Amino acid sequence: MNEMDENDSIKPKSKPAATPKKVLSGSAKWLLVGLGAFVIGALLIFFTLYNPVRQELDSANTDLENANETINTQADQITTLQAENESLQTKLDSTTLHLDVLEALSGLRGASLAVNSDDYAGARLLLIQASEAMDSLYGRLGEDQRDVFAAIQQSAAQTLSDLQDNLQSAQPELDQLINNLVQLEDNLFPAP
Repeated sequence: MNEMDENDSIKPKSKPAATPKKVLSGSAKWLLVGLGAFVIGALLIFFTLYNPVRQELDSANTDLENANETINTQADQITTLQAENESLQTKLDSTTLHLDVLEALSGLRGASLAVNSDDYAGARLLLIQASEAMDSLYGRLGEDQRDVFAAIQQSAAQTLSDLQDNLQSAQPELDQLINNLVQLEDNLFPAP
């Protein structure tokens, strides 16, 4: 028996063959370790890369919305100011036109008074000033009114010429010019 025991001890004991259950158990462990590493890596990427960038993007979108709102508000203000500007410009143009009419009328009435006072120099000076005001007025009138006004300007030039010849003969021309300008003023600026 001793010999057998020696033989038994000389022969290496063979390992039992790996069972499929043990192989799957080892593979499952490595699969779980790999899956865990993947999940940890995904979470690490999410919290270190994706989430901060998403927060920056959200902040940038909020800033962009605020900027767009500011732009829209300022665009509305610009539109309002442009409308007010156009309205004020129209009023200014109308007032300037009316001022030119009144300056021309003032010059013609002053010239008429100077003619009645036999003041040739005063009448001539006032008629020249009225002619200058009418030139300015002509530039501000619309096309449809310029034709009529050109005749008034020619009449003023004729009155200036008549004034040199005979002071009293210019009075009817001055009266007609005054009436024409009053009528033009009434047409341009009707009483409310």
